[in-house]
Amino acid sequence: MRRGRGRVPEASRIGALVALAILALTAWYAAASASRALTKPRVLAKVHVGSQPLGLTFGAGSVWAANYGSHDVARIDSRTNKVAARIPLNDGVYGLAFGAGAIWVSAFDSQFLYRIDPATNRVSARIEVGMQQAEVTATATAVWVAVFGRGDVVKVDPATNAVVARIHVGGQPEEVTLAAGAAWVPNENGTVARIDLATNTVVARIRVGADPDYAVLCRGRLWVTSLRGPRLSLIDLAKNRVARQVKVGRGSAGIACGRSAWLANYDTGRLLRIDPATRTVTGQLALGGQPRSVIVAAGSVWVSNQRLGTVTRVRGG
Repeated sequence: MRRGRGRVPEASRIGALVALAILALTAWYAAASASRALTKPRVLAKVHVGSQPLGLTFGAGSVWAANYGSHDVARIDSRTNKVAARIPLNDGVYGLAFGAGAIWVSAFDSQFLYRIDPATNRVSARIEVGMQQAEVTATATAVWVAVFGRGDVVKVDPATNAVVARIHVGGQPEEVTLAAGAAWVPNENGTVARIDLATNTVVARIRVGADPDYAVLCRGRLWVTSLRGPRLSLIDLAKNRVARQVKVGRGSAGIACGRSAWLANYDTGRLLRIDPATRTVTGQLALGGQPRSVIVAAGSVWVSNQRLGTVTRVRGG
């Protein structure tokens, strides 16, 4: 017998329609549940930390804030949301990172990178890296500093507190982000330099938005902000090119990635939540002032605010 489609009995058609209706209802319910699960960003605490806080990091059970204006680092107890210690440095500190059991502090108006022992809340080393340092990144085996004023990226060995490499990238480097065996360096000249970690050489330069200050690895792409442009640039790490752009408005600054991507808008005073899969804004929170750096830590989102002198803890991750 030849097998063909033939006519569909009436009962079969009714059954198919019922099945389709059930599938549609299930999809609607799942979407509605997801919508309800995505709660609105809400402020959990606001901590006054000092004058003009810029960089943030998390380590040794605490959130740390670099206060450029008051020349110190504030240690926030993430259980009480209160400043537990204050470490004076007498320099306009800028960036922070945790690695090799220490807090590393860059300073814009100093030639020294500071190492803080979180067990004592004291400076345990000063390393000469160059004037006008921007952000700093640390791992267990290396510390990387973007030296804005010299166009360099400096690599420090935390085992010896010695400079082991100096890579000239030109322009005015803002930050160092580690991903895919490389160091990625946003530069005020509108590019991101890729440094090969094995050779400490620049192997690619990618044109992005105007004045890219921050970058974060999120869902396999490098998300780069643009302080003077309206869009984020998402870099394909394998191809060294911008794969997508996300319109978020002029003024994007600090960015972090958890379950969502979180973006501080320095110009509008807002914190934006972005779905990394759809690249759409799913929530906003008006903070006022000049939100600067963002980290995801201790089950929350933390945002420094340069003008208000605060670090805000926000529900989310």
